[in-house]
Amino acid sequence: MNEPWGITGPAFAWLYGVCAVVPIALAVVHELWLRRDTGARTVPGLHHLAALAGGVERVTDTVVAGLLERNLLRPDSRGILHPIRPVPADGFERAAVSFLPGNGIGLRELRSRMARHDVVRELRADLERRGLFVHEHRRRRGWQYAIVAYLAIFALGIARLANAVPLKRPIGALVVLVIVVAGAIGLAVWRQLPERSGRATAAGDLALHYGDWDRDLGRTTAGRVALRGLGAFPDQVVVGALSKTGVFARTASTCGAGASYAVGSSCGGGSSSSCGGGSSCGGGGGGGGGGCGG
Repeated sequence: MNEPWGITGPAFAWLYGVCAVVPIALAVVHELWLRRDTGARTVPGLHHLAALAGGVERVTDTVVAGLLERNLLRPDSRGILHPIRPVPADGFERAAVSFLPGNGIGLRELRSRMARHDVVRELRADLERRGLFVHEHRRRRGWQYAIVAYLAIFALGIARLANAVPLKRPIGALVVLVIVVAGAIGLAVWRQLPERSGRATAAGDLALHYGDWDRDLGRTTAGRVALRGLGAFPDQVVVGALSKTGVFARTASTCGAGASYAVGSSCGGGSSSSCGGGSSCGGGGGGGGGGCGG
């Protein structure tokens, strides 16, 4: 029997094709298992609710909304956030204010810094322990195992090619499969990258919509932002300013009790640029700019 390694080319290609599929299939199944419904339905508080609704960036947006509402934070006309003393007592709010230098920072930068802060990391870890968030380390580990397996499979394919070419055996199918394995390595590397926002499990999604949490939160300004994003903040002058330094979806429903706020809508007879009252922006623009209207 003159076949390389004692196995025919078509038989090896078939087995190699199976090997090319198994690691990624197992990694996908593992990730789906991590997203399963664990039966958890309790959402402890506002920040947990925000994380389930929009990831850890939404936690920052909710914190900013609460600070703006109480006039502890002010955006200038460029969308740069500036702190106003006193320092808040809440840990999340205190963390946000600690990242604001004298000349302020934009919303996008604040989100990035808050995502790495201990209070937000602990919040995310708590959601993972409760089964409401996908456990990020376990999710990444599954894809890392797939990378290791694919590197071995890729090396096996290269070794087979190196053996078959001098013997002038057909290698077309094997070349295609080796290229597929190389692509699978790239996919696995991409999938194992950390997810900054986090991802709710099926239990987290059900808890958000039907679970045990205080529905009165949805009627507060911070609660509306937690559920729908900063586009639901009632002062649309502020929304317009913050949109310059942070991307977020603006809601399109009409204004009302417990409802989200539409950009450019008139809310109960108010102006078309602001819902339910005046702007919470300060007058000065932190070195240049005037209040939120420019």
